[in-house]
Amino acid sequence: MTELNLFENEVETAAKKEYYQASLPGILEKIELAQQQHQLDKALKLRAKRIIEALLFSSSDPIAFTKIREITDTIHEFKPREIRQMIDDLREEYMTQQRAYRLEEIAQGFVLRTCEELGSYIDLLHRNKRTEKLSYAATEVLAIIAYRQPITRPQIDAIRGVDSSGVIQSLLERQLIEPSGKLEAPGRPTLFSITKDFLKHFGLRDLNELPKIGN
Repeated sequence: MTELNLFENEVETAAKKEYYQASLPGILEKIELAQQQHQLDKALKLRAKRIIEALLFSSSDPIAFTKIREITDTIHEFKPREIRQMIDDLREEYMTQQRAYRLEEIAQGFVLRTCEELGSYIDLLHRNKRTEKLSYAATEVLAIIAYRQPITRPQIDAIRGVDSSGVIQSLLERQLIEPSGKLEAPGRPTLFSITKDFLKHFGLRDLNELPKIGN
């Protein structure tokens, strides 16, 4: 009986060995395929991150997330969270490497901006160039529109106590405000609201970042 059990054990061991030997190539192939896929995914993400960086460098205006995704989709359809992670990785890299610029999210988009502590040196570069600054009146009208929009010119005039026609026309030309409809009232006066250029000018992501004021 003992000899029979030993024989059965040898047969079973041999069968297991043969099974594992037959399975080993398949297991190794799966491991190799997984490694190849991992390397491919890594290479695609690295290329996509470089593309995003190139887009940011090429644009002085904030780039919308949907536009970034539309362009990266041309090489691979990444999930939104994957693209967001690439953007966050770039932001972190610029900070840890102490780059002269930073990645910010403003005006519902992403843009590269020079670090504030280097601003004085940038001013030296452009000191001979004329820059049109906002007048007090323009800033006042912008503030009223930003906090009360949509709002008409007569309503703005009533708050300021003076005519705002010229200031509004200047702000329209600079694309800091825009018409946003008509008020359902006699004469149907034009309503005005701020634009994305307003958000970009003041470095705001959206209107929720406006300073709070009392009622």
